[in-house]
Amino acid sequence: MSVKKVLSYGRFALMLCLVLYLILVWLYFKDNAPQLTPAGLLLWFVIIPLLLLGSILTLLWWQKKQEKNENNRSDSDVNTSNEDNETAMPEIHSLFVYSRVCLPEGNCWSEVIDNNEDLTVLSEELTDAYGLPLLIKPITRLTEADFLPEVYGSSSDWDDSHLYKDYDNETYEEATHIKHLVSPNSTTLRLYSLVHELLSLSEDILSNLAQHFYQYHSEDKEQSNSAINVHPEWQQHYLVGASEESADETLPATHSLPPKLSIYLCLPSSADSTFLTTAVKNQLTEYLIPEIAFSITSIVTDNDSNAADSTLTCNITEFINEHVMTLSQSDDPELCLVLIADSQINNEWLDAHLTTSHDTTAVPTEAGTLLIFFNKAAQNVIDIDNKASVLLTEFGTSNDQNEESNNRHYLRHLTAIKNLLIRNVMSLSSTNSAEKEAIKKPSAKQTNTEKKTNVSIKDVSITAISDINPLIQSYDISVYLNFLESFIAQEALVKEQHLGHYMPLNSWLKSFISVSLFVDLANNSKQELEKSFLITQHKKSTLLWLADVSDS
Repeated sequence: MSVKKVLSYGRFALMLCLVLYLILVWLYFKDNAPQLTPAGLLLWFVIIPLLLLGSILTLLWWQKKQEKNENNRSDSDVNTSNEDNETAMPEIHSLFVYSRVCLPEGNCWSEVIDNNEDLTVLSEELTDAYGLPLLIKPITRLTEADFLPEVYGSSSDWDDSHLYKDYDNETYEEATHIKHLVSPNSTTLRLYSLVHELLSLSEDILSNLAQHFYQYHSEDKEQSNSAINVHPEWQQHYLVGASEESADETLPATHSLPPKLSIYLCLPSSADSTFLTTAVKNQLTEYLIPEIAFSITSIVTDNDSNAADSTLTCNITEFINEHVMTLSQSDDPELCLVLIADSQINNEWLDAHLTTSHDTTAVPTEAGTLLIFFNKAAQNVIDIDNKASVLLTEFGTSNDQNEESNNRHYLRHLTAIKNLLIRNVMSLSSTNSAEKEAIKKPSAKQTNTEKKTNVSIKDVSITAISDINPLIQSYDISVYLNFLESFIAQEALVKEQHLGHYMPLNSWLKSFISVSLFVDLANNSKQELEKSFLITQHKKSTLLWLADVSDS
């Protein structure tokens, strides 16, 4: 018989004895009341019952202790099982990331982290339930939309293009190019200022892209026109010969391919996506990036039910799996530009927020971030500066059918991340695409030690970043701090940062602002003894972003 059952039976027997004892003593002294002295009352009705009750409580404490030990052993077995399951390296995606962020605090890691000023101001338009001015937190350095270039669209952007059907072709074409888009709402105009600022901050990479696209299209145009002066009967032979010569060149094949630039514009449902999409097109063409070189897709980030038919609706983990991780595995040069902007400084957001969360203490704010993910092939072609090399790993999946709670998921994922980072001394190896083909069926031991350094983890300075909001995620904070204790126990110097309080109600900005600031930090800290990683928490999955200084 198990100890747990023995304790349970013993506790039941003592409880039965206590009940019988009290009944018998009460019946005895009921008929012999004169014999009950104060000392007898204390003995028979207080001391002895307390002894029996104390014995019962002792057995109950012992039983709970046994159960706790069994649970600890079970958790230890689970952790051991998780560690065994994580012995083989997970799929790690190697990619380069360029980022820009625009927050009320600043535009880079040092400005945002070191800013302790009170940036809230009284709104001139928004009021609370009592009619008093509301505190807001705007980005004060943005240029007002009235002072930005007007947004002009092509005929495909118009619902009223039929108004010009009676014009001749020349007048129709002129009209479609001189007419600007219908005046949008105040939220869209504010987001226009934010989007324009983010693209202006990215002038260096946009100019680099424009130069590359210009060279590619110029070469393509020269090659296609070079056969014009040849006799018509020989033009086809000339073109075939030119293509054979280009195939024999020593340059890699990727140099002859234009990079694919996919742009995803992530906006709230209250914004006019057509207006902002056209604004992005106009600003990119100002950098001489041809419109045929990129594609723009709108994504609604807050309320999918209000999404237009032309917009894409997906969550963050689906987006990263479908676009970012797929890009890292491609052998062709590809770039993915993610531009996210949101402003809460409007009555629409305030009404919706009060309806859903009933939180009257929230301070409406605004923020935006721009990230460009690109693979090794694109870096070889374009040679982009001011970028960070990142290793991206997913723990758990968004389609995980495990019935564990989100807290249990997070604990399990952090355990796997801890084992992976400590075992590999804060250094991972990519296991996708070309490397999978080059190394066929490597053993777990070979893979795990493939890119280990000779630096001990106790000599490493670690900056650990998370997208946890300390104000509303107290349990996650405790789990995360226990996770960091494992690195501190290895004598590493750990500095922690929690960035989840920026735009916490917008899950896209909450995660990608953290990624942008992490990339900015990693881009400026490329020493072997300085390691940094970011952990973004999602439903049923967790993403590890590790700065890869070995590829800097």
